[in-house]
Amino acid sequence: MSSKSQWRPLTLTILTLGATLVMGMVDAETFLNHGAVFVSAQTGTLVVLMVKFVLHGWSAAWVNVPVFIGYFLGCFGAQGLSERLGRGDSRRQLRALMAIDVVVYFGLAGLQKMLPTLWLIFALGVVAGYELTVFREVGGIAINNGIMTGNTKNLATATYRSWVDHDHTALQHQGRLLLVLAIFLVGCGSGALLAQVADFTVLWVASGVKTALLAWLFLPRAQAVSGN
Repeated sequence: MSSKSQWRPLTLTILTLGATLVMGMVDAETFLNHGAVFVSAQTGTLVVLMVKFVLHGWSAAWVNVPVFIGYFLGCFGAQGLSERLGRGDSRRQLRALMAIDVVVYFGLAGLQKMLPTLWLIFALGVVAGYELTVFREVGGIAINNGIMTGNTKNLATATYRSWVDHDHTALQHQGRLLLVLAIFLVGCGSGALLAQVADFTVLWVASGVKTALLAWLFLPRAQAVSGN
């Protein structure tokens, strides 16, 4: 009889909501203070890129390119690390990968006043792609905590299945998606407020949230359970 480890539902919920909050905060801050750039929502980045290019030319649009490249590289690198670092033990693997995420975020928070804007948003794009890939590939989180377009589509289909087909599982999924969307909006609002009233605090707050998520993974209640 074989067994496999599965994360406790509460742990998946905590990780999803915490990461979603951070994504909303950072996206709002980079949009307001770093040239209308999104670090996690690359659909928005590409839209803004082309609008800037058409209306103002390449000199205004190219600032959106580094974050897109960074996001791609972050996803690429996270896939490689997830296949090699701590393979076979999902708990140890996720802790190690998230520890890297936390260290990098604190580093960026400390260096944000010194780094040129393009390098900062490039690095934030790398981290965003890295985090989304880690949570999906290692954490097993089905809800995309950074891309609300797909979540909205999934919310619509879950709503149909729960209301029309009377699917109880779909009803639960609908509730989780609504919560993720609400937390993302809270994150965006918090990020916008902090970006306006207290310069350079968003990344520090985001680093603190990430540290709390990492600490949660070491608590007994977050441990994986075995299933056949």
